[in-house]
Amino acid sequence: MAPLWPFSAIVAILGMQSLAADTCNIINHGFSISIDDKSYYIDSEPRFHLAACNDCKEGEYPASTAGFVRVTIFHARSTSFSDSDLEDAIDAYLSDDDVFSTAFLQGIYIRPADGMPLNITVSSSQASDRYGNHFIKPLGLGEEIPPGPYMFSTGSLGLHVPYLLYPDFQGAFHQGIVSITNGSFKPLPVSNAGFSSQAIPVPSRLYYKPTAEKPLDGIRVGVKDIYHIKGLKTGAGSRAYYELYPAANGTAPIVQRLIDAGAVMIGKLKTTQFAAPENARDAIDYQAPFNPRGDGYQEVGSSSSGPGSAVASYKWIDLALGSDTGGSIRVPAEDNGLFGNRPTHGLADLNNVVPLAPQFDTPGFLARDPKLWAKACQAIYSDFTKSYTAYPKKISAMGIPIESTAELSASDRIIANFVQKLGAFLGAQTTSYNLSKHWADTRPDSSPANVQNLLSQTWAVLAAQEQIRLVRDPFYRDYAAKFDGRRPYVNPSTNGAWAWGDSLPLLVDEAVENKTTFATWFSNTGLPTNPESCSESLILYSFKPAQPAYRFTSGETIGTQGLAGVLLGFNDGFISPMAGNPDFVVPLGEILYNSTVTAKEEKMPVSLRMMAAKGTETLWISEMIRDYHDLSVSSGETITPAISGSSAPSDIVAWLIASYLNDRGLSAASQVVCSGRMTMLENYGISGWLNADTSVLLPYTETVAGAEGLSGHRYDHHLGNLTTSFVAGGMSQLFSA
Repeated sequence: MAPLWPFSAIVAILGMQSLAADTCNIINHGFSISIDDKSYYIDSEPRFHLAACNDCKEGEYPASTAGFVRVTIFHARSTSFSDSDLEDAIDAYLSDDDVFSTAFLQGIYIRPADGMPLNITVSSSQASDRYGNHFIKPLGLGEEIPPGPYMFSTGSLGLHVPYLLYPDFQGAFHQGIVSITNGSFKPLPVSNAGFSSQAIPVPSRLYYKPTAEKPLDGIRVGVKDIYHIKGLKTGAGSRAYYELYPAANGTAPIVQRLIDAGAVMIGKLKTTQFAAPENARDAIDYQAPFNPRGDGYQEVGSSSSGPGSAVASYKWIDLALGSDTGGSIRVPAEDNGLFGNRPTHGLADLNNVVPLAPQFDTPGFLARDPKLWAKACQAIYSDFTKSYTAYPKKISAMGIPIESTAELSASDRIIANFVQKLGAFLGAQTTSYNLSKHWADTRPDSSPANVQNLLSQTWAVLAAQEQIRLVRDPFYRDYAAKFDGRRPYVNPSTNGAWAWGDSLPLLVDEAVENKTTFATWFSNTGLPTNPESCSESLILYSFKPAQPAYRFTSGETIGTQGLAGVLLGFNDGFISPMAGNPDFVVPLGEILYNSTVTAKEEKMPVSLRMMAAKGTETLWISEMIRDYHDLSVSSGETITPAISGSSAPSDIVAWLIASYLNDRGLSAASQVVCSGRMTMLENYGISGWLNADTSVLLPYTETVAGAEGLSGHRYDHHLGNLTTSFVAGGMSQLFSA
């Protein structure tokens, strides 16, 4: 039996520990609490202070958690605040916000309207009985504090922000982050008890209100972990890189523009290592995120894997900032059924970003909501002021069907229907387009007739040799200096590309020259601008077929000709990187597939890419999306919004109609009379261009109870056994017919 330590020795040791503690640098990072089975992080820094304790009474505060009381601030709309005002405000908060709950009604502060004295007539006994409330007080007339839930320090009178902690069960995030008052950020210092995943902190949406100066105020954004953010370390998908370098002392300009526009940074998102092309099975340092669509085991796409996974998985994140060098936003957008964009090259400042190839690198977004997508692009890209008087009158369909026929696959039918309807909406002529032939017929005299001979190695050379120069060489040098000459581990795809680049002579200048030759031809001949319609035409194409690609399938590391990480050849997805023009991914619908994981039929997204002329973001972002394809997708297994009373349709037109009805609390099988002359539908471009194979828009003059003499239109859409019908006319009420 081991001897017991004498009491005097224990006391002496504790005394030494106490003495040592007096000289330690102790930092209060805040704490986490659980409220009604939800976990919250409470930062140590108060966001606001009350000017004084208004009308405080001894013993008024309830028993507190670590000296904090849960309070909510409401804003009065008039000079009085009644029981009904309180109930309406609580209902609105519960509807609009995921952080607020009635547990934050221990104390209530009400901000007077327009600096006027406030008469509070709320029944304190009723509030106490219903919500456990202990006090209801007005804020001081000069206290400009946003509405929402807070943790109130009874000692300092500080109001601390409670961050709701969400578990990142899809593995999309590198770390959760919290802003601090000096314009810097810190990693979330707590975890979510009971979960093996990262905890991601989100503040209340009630604190924010978008304005012209801050159009993204309160929008929750995740940032790919290649962008430097002040106070945070950047890992770029490498454990060694994260360990080696200190926290950034500045924020990437593109991220700062988001912050200046009001966006709330909630976390850094995973990237494939150094933004290289990589399959899920090739991710060694960090596990690849999961794609939530279908059976949950499809490839998530690279290199903006975390942004794609997060936005597709979680409704509590609104937007993700990714990057696209050769498809790193567009591929995850397709795989995860999201909107995604590669902008015109050079439209944004990419300082303080880990590069792949500066000649191709661009920042862009992945989003579920195209309106938010457009707003974010307008906030961060320069030269967004041009306006145009018309849409392009030509559509070039590259490798996709332009007419829907019975022999087409389910995904091709969705694409063909979309192409037809877009052409009708634009009043454009749609023709098949072959870029290789167009190049051969109109190329510069000194260039080869086969565009592959010009560009087959261009992307791979620049991606490998530029990143060797800009990232690998200084990384290896710094790592060796710190760790006794050792070399860090690098994932197979990145390592393969670098090794291939080392095996070649320096070809950067030649590659840049070839890229410039193609870009000049494409801007002048392939896809020129137009003074009236912005872009002479639109090029539509499908890059990835809608078919299963399981993340666990064994095989070689991504690459061509057996070269790990090396993407040789010139494919359709490389057109926009070579030419520098914008390229967008739009989700169109879903198809069914038989999953080998679930042994059930599951749904898979179908998407289409759209290219316009260089510098024409205004056309696509602010106008086309607004007028034609203004429809959000859902998070989770399926991209289609849940429609009450029907199965979710996989055709975009049925989807629009079902969404229209669902917004009004009507089943998709209803026939309704709605106010206005199809304003909403005309905004979507439905009126006048419906496909006669599946839909019909007819004059409607039938008598409807309560709407005699109605003159309008009836829309019938047939999808399998589901028929969706509704009527639009000049009514001021909604009627069921």
